Amino acid sequence: MLLFSTFWLHSNACHLHNCSTSIDAHTVIQYDGVQVAELFAQFQEAISLSESNNPVDVVVIDPGHGGNDKGCSGVNSREKIITLEISKKLKALIEDQLPSIDVLLTRERDKFVSLKKRAALANEKKADIFISIHCNYLRNTPKFRGSETFVLGTDPDDLVSEALAIRENSSITFESSYESTYDGFDPYSPESFIMFSMFQNLHLDNSIILAQLVDNELVNATKVPSHGVKQGAFVVLKETNMPSILVEAGYLSNEIDEKLLLSTNGQNAIGHAILNAIQAYKSNLE
Repeated sequence: MLLFSTFWLHSNACHLHNCSTSIDAHTVIQYDGVQVAELFAQFQEAISLSESNNPVDVVVIDPGHGGNDKGCSGVNSREKIITLEISKKLKALIEDQLPSIDVLLTRERDKFVSLKKRAALANEKKADIFISIHCNYLRNTPKFRGSETFVLGTDPDDLVSEALAIRENSSITFESSYESTYDGFDPYSPESFIMFSMFQNLHLDNSIILAQLVDNELVNATKVPSHGVKQGAFVVLKETNMPSILVEAGYLSNEIDEKLLLSTNGQNAIGHAILNAIQAYKSNLE
């Protein structure tokens, strides 16, 4: 179950922007293991209560890490390679099943791309959805497995998510002069995370709906219980101007998850799960 609060900055920002296309916080779906049909029914009801009629024409898929930023490593795997393979498969699936959608990858090969440039691509192309693909790792806990899906935000009581955000945000340290590029943001500083508690994405509600659909489909596809939808202080999500989520597809520290993430069948299953979520989000939103 995802619990969140709307911070004062979000309220003030809505006075300055047209927020009529975002689902109101009071109508946000609460997913807690409900059946797919029930989830979709709640989604349709939430959409009907809003005035949202924006089509889904452009989707940006972000393969996490790349180049000298290797991400996590399992016994036989590297995160940067797996995220690219999943993203390529997802792009091909969307192009085949939803040909009206223009699909872009933030990187097409094993190269380093800054978090700022990844988000900038989505913003410049006026993407309707941004999905960042990652793999997780938990030291000294080999039995821990499963996916989890994040939207922008902070939960002061969730130290695990904060540690994960620190690890993912540390990608900016591969950039020269990252302090000035990200306005003094330090991925290892507690003060920088306090900043996130004062920031709220105007598209948070729709991001939550997309995240919950992805979460549900991943469970159906992999038959592995997820750790749910959570809020995380991820820089790449903060920089985007559209509904955005970050998917941790599984744990490279777990032998079973690693085999799933390395296999063609596993990567296809994850790709199909995210495709189904996008299709449901698109059809109900439009």
